[in-house]
Amino acid sequence: NTHGRRSERFFRALAAVCVVCRRLQTMIDDAVLLEAVAKQGGYEEVENEQAWGAIAKVLGQRKTDASKLKQRYEEMLLATADAEKEDEDEEAQIIGREHEVEDILDDRIEAGEKQYLVKWRDEPGEFEDASTWEPVDNLGGSRSLIAQYERRKEAAARLTDGCAADSAPAAAPAAAPA
Repeated sequence: NTHGRRSERFFRALAAVCVVCRRLQTMIDDAVLLEAVAKQGGYEEVENEQAWGAIAKVLGQRKTDASKLKQRYEEMLLATADAEKEDEDEEAQIIGREHEVEDILDDRIEAGEKQYLVKWRDEPGEFEDASTWEPVDNLGGSRSLIAQYERRKEAAARLTDGCAADSAPAAAPAAAPA
């Protein structure tokens, strides 16, 4: 009975390995097909020259498999185009979405242009560091936050200046005439 269970597990594991091997072989076959088409000048050239039979021969396939190779190649083209479209759509969504400014943290002059360190209010985990330096032109909808930051900065400067004046040593008394 124990021997039977071991055999069953062995055959299940062997079947899983076969599935992986078939997937790997498909990936290798796809790569070889891509390379063969590229060597023939690309899809349009192969299509114009009706060279799918030659591709089949190069790949060690029967000429009658040419239509299957063409179909597989077109499936790969469509999958690639779909993936690129999804990437473009996702990128456009990210770029097109207005990010909300949470706060202005600092400012600097970079290449003669004033920039602000912006803390973004984004989805948790969307960005590792949710703060970036941005030129004023990129912050059109955040004028009130910029004004608040500038007021805080001025108040801090006045406070610092006042503290410096309070901590300055008193002037020495004038010497009495001799």
